[in-house]
Amino acid sequence: MEDTIKAVIFDVGGVLVKSPFIAISAYERELGLPGNYINVSLSRRGAEGAFQRYERGELSYGEFVDQWTEELNDTEANNLAYHKYLQRHELDTRMVLPQQTRVNGETLFAGMMAVAETPNECMVELVRWLKACGYRVAALTNNFRDTGDSDKLKPLFDVFVESAVEGLRKPDPRFYLQACNRLEVSPCEALFLDDIPVNVRAAKELGMEVIRVEIGRETLAVDKVKRILRARGAYSSAKI
Repeated sequence: MEDTIKAVIFDVGGVLVKSPFIAISAYERELGLPGNYINVSLSRRGAEGAFQRYERGELSYGEFVDQWTEELNDTEANNLAYHKYLQRHELDTRMVLPQQTRVNGETLFAGMMAVAETPNECMVELVRWLKACGYRVAALTNNFRDTGDSDKLKPLFDVFVESAVEGLRKPDPRFYLQACNRLEVSPCEALFLDDIPVNVRAAKELGMEVIRVEIGRETLAVDKVKRILRARGAYSSAKI
């Protein structure tokens, strides 16, 4: 028998606010780079990339910008990673890749933060509705020090867990468990929403019910939340 869901945990960027990937895609087009080239470059170093270290609060902004710009313009390593990406997704590996790039990490980051200023209103309303029904709600966000990106959202939540504060980030299981502990629920009593597949998989492996939120399809995710809570919600008798 499945556990009753008592709490809902939200990612911020790409769920509660517009996805920074929108800005990344626009910048790729501006520079004439292949689709997802910057995304692949961003993730190729795993947890030890400058972006990921900045999310854990390990770098100052200046250190982050300098290191990230250097990583984003390392075409030898980035082209190798992108070639593997093409193979993995069964895309044309004969694509001509750039021999030199002029990615400006500071410009790109500013664009990402600007996009993230815009809330996904349907998700914000969902948080308010969940609280009114009696559910505990948390935000679990990979974010950054000194950007103020989360200040407007914090009052919406019972619990707000930030990578830059905790020194942990998704998809580290310990980060998810911090949110569950502060909500006083087990992972199997939580529903988790995120836009990044690896983060969703990590939550599912812990036993959470999960929903991946796709760009432009946020209202469908809201519908999924309500459908799941009709079946498994602790407060399913509330009007849904």
